[in-house]
Amino acid sequence: MATKKPAAKTAAAKTTSSPAVAAPKARALGPEEKDECMKIFDIFDRNAENIAPVSDTMDMLTKLGQTYTKRETEAIMKEARGPKGDKKNLGPEEWLTLCSKWVRQDDEEEILRAFKVFDANGDGVIDFDEFKFIMQKVGEEPLTDAEVEEAMKEADEDGNGVIDIPEFMDLIKKSKNALKEA
Repeated sequence: MATKKPAAKTAAAKTTSSPAVAAPKARALGPEEKDECMKIFDIFDRNAENIAPVSDTMDMLTKLGQTYTKRETEAIMKEARGPKGDKKNLGPEEWLTLCSKWVRQDDEEEILRAFKVFDANGDGVIDFDEFKFIMQKVGEEPLTDAEVEEAMKEADEDGNGVIDIPEFMDLIKKSKNALKEA
């Protein structure tokens, strides 16, 4: 009687999933941005039925001059498919909602580049050690761990112990506004 060999582990079983990227908060699109988004939507609405394939979402965003990390791409596609409704097609309202969250303004591009520099290990979040390094470099005087921890708690809006891209963007925008007011 032959003995049964254990099943080989697949590559998929060996990989670990990376942390999910949170969708940015929706922002109001200006009239020009809305028009530009709808022009792109119309290109992909091949039969003039007011729908565009979800599978074309990344091509549509790329036509708007956007680039994304692999994790951002996965988050966008997950959001585009949505938990309910038509999982194969986007209507104009869904498309504009995606645009309002994922189409970055120029200053947002700069903030994203800065985030990627500060995210030293490239895991998509800034942890305590990375944040401490940032704070030590931008501050005039060295900060204690307690001061860094307090600043991190302020920036970490969802309280998960790390700063993600939307939180980092909020932090930078708040800092810019504080400087303008001073």
